[in-house]
This record gives sequence, structure tokens and C-alpha cells, in this order.
Amino acid sequence: MTQKPKKASWPKAAVILLLLLAAIFFFVRANTLNREYTALAAITPAPTLAPPNLAYRELAPLYRYGSVGPEVIALQERLLALGYYTGELDGKYYEGTQAAVKNFQLQHGLDADGIAGTITLEWLNKPDAKPYDPAFFTALESPSPTTTPGGYVSPAPTGTP
Repeated sequence: MTQKPKKASWPKAAVILLLLLAAIFFFVRANTLNREYTALAAITPAPTLAPPNLAYRELAPLYRYGSVGPEVIALQERLLALGYYTGELDGKYYEGTQAAVKNFQLQHGLDADGIAGTITLEWLNKPDAKPYDPAFFTALESPSPTTTPGGYVSPAPTGTP
């Protein structure tokens, strides 16, 4: 009878040893992470809801140079209906819309800053808002001062001697 040669068992043992070491490493790492998480959770405050009775101010609509959107189209439509705006209804608050808002504000005695804020929008939405009146703006224009031959600026004529 012949004897079978013994197979080397060391590669099998090495693989088992490596797997055992990897398992130990991952077990230790998992426990460390769990302890770190538990410690962090203990010091992190729980989120709370704000008291429901906090006073707050609701933001008022405000449209100014650079604003865009359907609200600006509605503003342009109202200004167009009153004769202040003659441009395209494009929803872009640029020079034309700003000038129309300023003219509306001037004619209604408002602060003519070209910004459609709460007060301006309230006036625009009144049924008795005044339509554009070119005579109002002609009356605002005054003669400009003139320069005399000596280089001095003389006041504009007032119409009284």
C-alpha cells in the first residue's frame, strides 16, 4: 500500500487566522463607533418646536427694479389700464415699469421712489385711482436757470417783475 502524501494545512490555517483577525477588527470598530454615537447623542439637544404664539410680521409685497414674475405682469396691466405704462407686458420690472410707478406715485402725492410697495399697491388697486394726466407733469416742469455772459447762473424767470 502506498501512503498518500500529507497536504500542507498551513494555507488553510492562515486563511482562517486572517478571517478571525478581520472579524475581531470589525467587531472592535463597530463597538467604538457605537460608543461614540451614544456619547454624541447624549450631549446633542433634542429639537424643540417654537412656541405657537410668537408674533411675526407678514411680509408685504414689494416690487422694484429687477423684480420679475406674474405679479409684475399684473402691476404692468394695472399701470397700462390707467395710462401710466406703455411698454410690453413682459413681467420684468425695468426702466419702463419703474418710470410708470414713479409717475403714478407723483400724481397721487406718494413718495416717488419707483418701488411698488404696500402703499403704492393699495393706491393702484383703488377703484378711484387717477388715470395718467399729462397736464399734471407739464405743470411740474419749470424753466431752467440760464447762464449769463459773465458765467453766473441767473434764476429761472418767475413771471413776476
